[in-house]
Amino acid sequence: MEKKPSIVNEPAVAYYKKSRLSAHDILNVEYGRLDEPFQRVDTFRKGLKKRSFEGLKEISGLDNNTLAAALAVSAKTLQRKDVFDVVQSEKMYELAELYALGTNYFGSEGFRRWMERPLFTIGNRIPLDLLDVFEGLDILKTEIMRLQHGIAI
Repeated sequence: MEKKPSIVNEPAVAYYKKSRLSAHDILNVEYGRLDEPFQRVDTFRKGLKKRSFEGLKEISGLDNNTLAAALAVSAKTLQRKDVFDVVQSEKMYELAELYALGTNYFGSEGFRRWMERPLFTIGNRIPLDLLDVFEGLDILKTEIMRLQHGIAI
């Protein structure tokens, strides 16, 4: 039996394009206003504007009721707000960081699916149920970073 040579065609260079979505992009905030801690303090004290909320809503795909619960306000308040207060601005920034991290790792649709399924690693909880607490956001960010570094459990 004659052995056929195997021919493998592989590209000489593999290109890796990483989506670099950031909290700046999601919140429609000019660059530099969220880079340093004291700049964030000043920005949050002034309050994020309605366009920041709209950017977060668009990227996350969440409805007004879910975002209202995450920001600890009513859905009607979200409709009336033009400038958000300090706590709501901070929470929007934390949510934007989570969605930037998740979208960069999973892709937009993949991250939305990840957020809707119970996860074994967080006690079979649904990630969307953790958005209303800062500690919940930290848990989700940690889970994504663990996945990025190959730590499954």
